[in-house]
Amino acid sequence: MAKGILLDFLGTVARPAGGDLGAVLREVRNLGYEVYGPELQAAHEFVLRVEFPEKGYAGAEAFVEAVLKHLGHRPKRTELMSLAPLLAEYHHFALYEDAERVIPRLAKSWKVGVLSDLPWFVLSPVLEPFKGALAVITPKEAKAAPPHPEAFRAGAHTLGLRPKDITVVSADHEDGLGVPKGLGFPTVHVRRAGRPPCPHAEVTIASLDELEGVLKSSPPKTSPSAPALAGKT
Repeated sequence: MAKGILLDFLGTVARPAGGDLGAVLREVRNLGYEVYGPELQAAHEFVLRVEFPEKGYAGAEAFVEAVLKHLGHRPKRTELMSLAPLLAEYHHFALYEDAERVIPRLAKSWKVGVLSDLPWFVLSPVLEPFKGALAVITPKEAKAAPPHPEAFRAGAHTLGLRPKDITVVSADHEDGLGVPKGLGFPTVHVRRAGRPPCPHAEVTIASLDELEGVLKSSPPKTSPSAPALAGKT
């Protein structure tokens, strides 16, 4: 039986509930900076995917400052204070109902971690209900963003378990399960509505409600709903 669980945050534990960068862009331009949508989006993605794993910005103000500096601007502290809440709203997520139900139960029997490519200041509000029950691994701790192998190794290190004793659970049907499977982690695919099947999953489930039963089975068996799901395109 698995001793630990590593849950993918996006698509598995939570879904996006924010908007686009429009509000941030409007405020940036109101402050007098000549910035346009495509370059703001590109700078944001560069800071998130490339700079953040190395520099580990601690809060929304530091993050938005890095984005504007990347565009050649040096915002004032007061300007950052007005922009940070808008960036936080853009990075707004809502828990899936099954995650809200299941995670507290899982944490009673297994070591549970959440792995994400997002900063802690983004994750903190949505994971607040599970405070103390979860280990959270971000690129700041891993020095790499998933699906990089180092992110999964950092998850195993944080949980204090070997990869073979940790089940990686993800709604991602590609590298989110392909990479950990190659590292020796057992894999479970949460095939939410509209998701394609995952060739890297040892087990497929339709909901996190099925996960506890799968983890207790030895050897693990695909949930009854999986064959029907696998037939869909």
